[in-house]
Amino acid sequence: MDAWLIWLIIAAVLVLIELLTYMVASFCLAVGCLFAMAASLIGGGIEWQLGTLIIGTIVAFMVFAPIMRRWHKGTPAYLNSNMDALIGREVRVVEDIPAGGIGRVRIDGDSWQAQSDDGREIVAGERVRVLSYDSIILTVEII
Repeated sequence: MDAWLIWLIIAAVLVLIELLTYMVASFCLAVGCLFAMAASLIGGGIEWQLGTLIIGTIVAFMVFAPIMRRWHKGTPAYLNSNMDALIGREVRVVEDIPAGGIGRVRIDGDSWQAQSDDGREIVAGERVRVLSYDSIILTVEII
C-alpha cells in the first residue's frame, strides 16, 4: 500500500473521531496527515512526510483551533460532558447553603458542594440552577 493512501486513511479516521467527540486535536492531526500525504505524493521520503505532518498540525492548531472553539461553544447542552454537563441543570438543595458558606445539592444521585451566587442563604428543598463551578464546588442561583 502506498504511503499517501495510508496518510489519507489516517486522516479520514481522525476526521471521524472529530465528528464523534468534538476534539479539536484530532481535526488538527487530520490536517497534518493531509500535509504528509501531499509530501508523499510529490515523492518526499519518510523524513519529509513526518516533517510536514508536524508543520501541518502546528499550522492547523494556529488556524483552526480558535475557529473550532467558537463553533463548539454553540454545542447543545446535552452534548456537554463532565462538569460542563452540570451547568444549567435545575436541582434541589439537600443541605442548607448558609450565607457565604457551602451546602449541598443532589444531581443524578450524586451529592455536590454548592455555594450561592450572591452569598445569600438557601434552605434545603429550594430549587436552584447551576451557574458555574470552581474545582468541585458548584455556584447556584435560586430559580
